[in-house]
Amino acid sequence: NMDMDIQRLQAYYQDQGFLDAKVSPEITYDDKGMNIVFKIQEGPQYKIGNVFIKGTDLIFTEEDIRKQIKMKNGDPFRHVGLRDDLEKIKDLYYEHGYMNVAIDIDRDMKLGESMIDVTYTIVPGHIVYVGKIDIVGNHKTKDVVIRRELRVYPGDKFNGSTIRRSKERLYNLGFFEDIFWTMKDTYDKNIKDVVITVKESKTGEFAFGGGYSSVDSFIGFAQITQRNFDLLNFPSFTGDGQNLAIKATLGTVRRDYDISWTEPWIFDNPISFGFDLYSRTHERDNQVGYGYEERRTGGDLRLGKEFTERFRGDIMYTLEEIKISDVDDNATSDLKDEEGSNWLSKAMIAIAYDTRDNIYAPKRGIFSQVIFENAGGFLGFDKSFLKTYLMASYYYTFYDLVTLEVKGRTGWINPYSKTKTTPIYERFFAGGANSIRGYRERKVGPRDYGSSEPVGGSSMFIGNVEATFPIYENLIKGAVFYDIGSVWVEASDYFQGGFKSGIGCGVRVKTPIGPVKIDMGYPLSDNHDDKKKVEFYFSMTHGF
Repeated sequence: NMDMDIQRLQAYYQDQGFLDAKVSPEITYDDKGMNIVFKIQEGPQYKIGNVFIKGTDLIFTEEDIRKQIKMKNGDPFRHVGLRDDLEKIKDLYYEHGYMNVAIDIDRDMKLGESMIDVTYTIVPGHIVYVGKIDIVGNHKTKDVVIRRELRVYPGDKFNGSTIRRSKERLYNLGFFEDIFWTMKDTYDKNIKDVVITVKESKTGEFAFGGGYSSVDSFIGFAQITQRNFDLLNFPSFTGDGQNLAIKATLGTVRRDYDISWTEPWIFDNPISFGFDLYSRTHERDNQVGYGYEERRTGGDLRLGKEFTERFRGDIMYTLEEIKISDVDDNATSDLKDEEGSNWLSKAMIAIAYDTRDNIYAPKRGIFSQVIFENAGGFLGFDKSFLKTYLMASYYYTFYDLVTLEVKGRTGWINPYSKTKTTPIYERFFAGGANSIRGYRERKVGPRDYGSSEPVGGSSMFIGNVEATFPIYENLIKGAVFYDIGSVWVEASDYFQGGFKSGIGCGVRVKTPIGPVKIDMGYPLSDNHDDKKKVEFYFSMTHGF
C-alpha cells in the first residue's frame, strides 16, 4: 500500500545518508483514474566524520578493531552500516571468549556541517569459559551423534567461530529442523553452561511417485530412505546417524535399482565406511544423446576421513560390468566396436575442500574437489585408463536475497596398456540441463560421422554462472544463468577449438509433491548443423 511505499522510499534515502529525507504523496484524478506523485525532500546528506575508539583496556589493538569497521571518514552515514560495524566488533571479542563485551556508540554532529563523528566505547568484561554442554530435544538421535559434530568443548573459551561451525555441522546432518543454543549462568561468573536444543525432523521416508524430466522423460520411483539409521536398534532402527537408501527408478528410458549404506563413524572412529550396489540401464534415445543402450551392474566400497575441519579425503573401489548394445544402424564402425560387455575394476582417490555454510542450500562458501581414478592396470580386468576430474563452486549471497553460484568442472582421461581409446561409457559429454544449457542433451562435442550421435571425448571443461533470487518467499525462485564449455576427442586436444556458450533464465518452484525446475536456454554459438533455437528444460523430483 501507499504507506509502505513511503516507508521504503524514506528508508532508502536514509540508508544513503539523507537522514532528514521526507516523502509526501500528491494525489490527482483524471478521466483515466488516480495519479500519484511522490515528492521527495532529500535534505542534506550526512557523512561520517571522525571515528574514535575508547576504552580503558581494549584487549586488542586499535588497529585490529578498526579493521572491523567498514564505514570510514567521508562515507554516507548509514544506520544499517553502523549496526553492521557494531556486530563485527562484537564478533572480534566473541571469537576470543569475551561474551559479555559491552559497546556504547555516541554520535556527535558538528555544528554547521553535515558530518557525524562516531565514538565506540568498549568494555570487554571477563573471558567466559564453557561449562557443561547439555543436549535436549533429541528423542531419536543418540547424544554421541550430536556431540561428535561439536567443535565446542567444556573448558574452552567461548568462541563465536567454533559455535557457528558446530551449528553448521549439525544442520548438515539433515536430522534437525531447528537448532538453538542458549547459555546458563553458573556459580562462577566466568563460566556458563551451554544448552543445545534440537527439533528433530523426519529422517525416514517411504516415497513413491512419478515425474518428468527433459533428460529422462517420464520416471516412476519408489524409495525407502533412513538418514539416521541404526542397524542394531530394533525395532525402530534409528538414532545412530547411518544412512540407508533403497531405490528403484523406472522410466521411459531408464531402469535403475540401487541400495546404499554409510556409517559415518565406523567402530566409533571418525572414518566413514559404506557400500553401493546397483543395476542401471539407459535405453537408446536419440533425443537425449544416447545412440545406444547402456547397462551398468556392480558395486563399490567406500572409506572417508576428515583430515581437518575443511579438508576431507575419500577412497573407493568399484567393480562393475558395462554392456553396450542396440547401437544406431547408421553408426560408423568406431561406434559399433563399442558394442559388447566389459568389466571395469577401478580405484578412486578424492580430496575435497568445503567451506559452505550449508551443504543442502549453500548461501556462501567454496566447495572444491579433485578426483584421481585408475581403471585396470594392476587392478586387472578389461579396460585400463587414468581419469582426473576437478571441480570448484563458489557461493555468495547479496543482501540475504540473491545467491550467486560460480562453478567450474574439468577432466582428462588417458587410456594405457592394451586400451587404445577411452571407452564410450567413461567419456565426458556436455550440453543440456546439467551442463551447458541452450543445447540438446550431450550434443556438445564430438559426434559419430555416420549417425551424428554424440560419442563424447577424453577431455572436458564446463563453466556455469547462475544467480537465484526469491520471487515468492519460500515457494518460487527465479534464476538467470550463463554456461560455457566444450568436449574434446583426446586429452591432448584440451582447450583446442572453440567453446560453446548459452544464456537463459528459469524458475524453481517448491511444491507439496517435490520441486519443479524449469529453465529456458538459448545457444550463443553454432554447434555442428544444429539449428539455433531456445531449448526448454523441465524436471520434477522428490527431494528439495
